[in-house]
Amino acid sequence: MPSTSILPLEIEQTILDLLAEDDQHHSALKACSLACQAFLPTCRKHIFKIIVIKDHNAEAFERLVHKRPEIADYIRDLDYTIGATGLTSLASIQESLKRISKLQFLAIRRSHVSLMPEFDWNNNPIRPALLHLLHLPTLVHFKVTNFSNFILSDLAPCVNLKYLHIDLHTSGAAETTFPESLPARPIQLNGFTAEWRSVALVTQLFRARLPDGQPLIDFGSLSKIKVTLESSHEGEALQELFRGCRNLAEVDISFWECWDVTPSLADMLGPSMQTLKHLIVNTEVEDVRQDPLFGIPSELEKMRTQNVIESVTIGVMVGTDPDFHQGDDWGRLDEALTTTGWFSLKRVSLNILIVRYSSRDNDLDVALRKFLETQFPRLSTSNSVLFELKVTITSI
Repeated sequence: MPSTSILPLEIEQTILDLLAEDDQHHSALKACSLACQAFLPTCRKHIFKIIVIKDHNAEAFERLVHKRPEIADYIRDLDYTIGATGLTSLASIQESLKRISKLQFLAIRRSHVSLMPEFDWNNNPIRPALLHLLHLPTLVHFKVTNFSNFILSDLAPCVNLKYLHIDLHTSGAAETTFPESLPARPIQLNGFTAEWRSVALVTQLFRARLPDGQPLIDFGSLSKIKVTLESSHEGEALQELFRGCRNLAEVDISFWECWDVTPSLADMLGPSMQTLKHLIVNTEVEDVRQDPLFGIPSELEKMRTQNVIESVTIGVMVGTDPDFHQGDDWGRLDEALTTTGWFSLKRVSLNILIVRYSSRDNDLDVALRKFLETQFPRLSTSNSVLFELKVTITSI
């Protein structure tokens, strides 16, 4: 249809933008793009903003970009999973990826399929295309999952990067020097996430230096961090990282399968104690002899009177069936957070997931819920702090 409209172009664009908010599968936008040529750029902006590439649609993406190369200019968020069957076609997809020029969010991962060979970041058929995407000046968010030999110096040109997410078995290469041609400005991150066996790479990133001696990443600029700790040596590495953070506003830390570790939260968070507003801690309890709160109340007691924390969220997964810890350890949290010194505290959330490995016992479930509800008399009646307790019991 000819692009003759009685409405100003700005109004039409606003209408299409509003339509896109509730058009989950873009069916309405696709219809609009066919109805009027003038609608096409705005419709494409939404239809092709987020692209997810997996084995089953990789060839379709290649054909689309080959036939309509201008579509690559609309892509802002790319989520690319390299699967087992896609290894043979990696070289052919490279040219399509190189056409993308305005990417803001990049997630690249190797499939979790156990039969897949290890995927080497430094030695693979599409490394040039990956570096093209990574080094785009528009990129602000990068997530890498399940790669080996990640090259730290590849991050140096990413001077506009604001969020970095390292996940699942991603390891760094043993490089010791950076080329002299790299940018001389450290990356100023706002957010950083390191999960599931990636802490060794975190240490490398923290210690990495540019040729002039400046850090590759200025962790002192971080406002938000999320990390997962799974062993005692990882705890030491994370403590080194946290000591380099001075402006954290939100911390999300999980302790999984590390029963011999006592988290030194007060020590780790000390440099950011005057900026930290939101603290999230998740733990796992597999032994009835364990402190179900993993020593967290004692760590919180050390932070008292020296913080500006507004919210504390604690998640505990309990897998100690058939027994359940019903001592006074739970109530220590109530005492720690209601003692004078938490001048900014407004909200406390405690989420308890009880995993039962035997058949469900409704009477026991009711007893457990009642027990937990009696452990927090001060928090539950506080006029200044909103206390939320959620108990979920599941059988597997």
